Amino acid sequence: MIQAILFDLDDTLYTSFDQLNAAGYDAVSVWVERELGIPAADFREQAVAARRYYHTILHAEPESHDRVVQMQRALEVFGINPIRYAQPLHEIYWQTLMDGMELRPGTPELLDELHGLGLKTCVCTNMMADKQMEKLVRLGLADRFDAFVASEEAGRDKPAPRIFELCLEKCGCAPQEAVMVGDNRDHDIGGALALGLHGIWLNWTGRPHARYRCPHYEAADMYGVRKCISEILKKEGISHALFV
Repeated sequence: MIQAILFDLDDTLYTSFDQLNAAGYDAVSVWVERELGIPAADFREQAVAARRYYHTILHAEPESHDRVVQMQRALEVFGINPIRYAQPLHEIYWQTLMDGMELRPGTPELLDELHGLGLKTCVCTNMMADKQMEKLVRLGLADRFDAFVASEEAGRDKPAPRIFELCLEKCGCAPQEAVMVGDNRDHDIGGALALGLHGIWLNWTGRPHARYRCPHYEAADMYGVRKCISEILKKEGISHALFV
């Protein structure tokens, strides 16, 4: 019987990470040009390159998401001592991103309905715990989840199994008693299915199926996710007026 629903965070609970990520790097680069005299376009190029570099050498390691070391590397390219500036640039990036977050419609209502059914809810997210928790607070969702696991705690990013295992431990359920909802077909759904969880792919971009084996369920928005959860619950013999 289903006991818990796990949710990815970025691009699942809010939109759109790629656009906000770009805005964050833009804001950092404008600040660097104004305060340090480095052309914004040049610094942005190096900051983005630093992100790619750390994702390459720290593949699937949570530390690959740390904007402090990314800013450090970019500053050093221009001969700037990073000690004074890397952390402030990190904060400019994240505050710009968080200022632009838009909660995906239907999310609070769905979480409330799930709690009404007595189901546990858990955030299952890559990246560092501090910023992911801050996002949830900013989105007004901090009190709507029963548990939280970031890949920093698990030691590896999704789709590695440990992060899902921690979520299951915190929710007190077995893999077949949990559902994973996420936008990344490989990291979120592939990792969950490999461990035996149910999966709902939030394919909000309408991505074609050519590169992916068919997930258990697919939805275009949170209202579609709700329908998928309802279908899973009905197959498990669970019926409730909230999901009629």
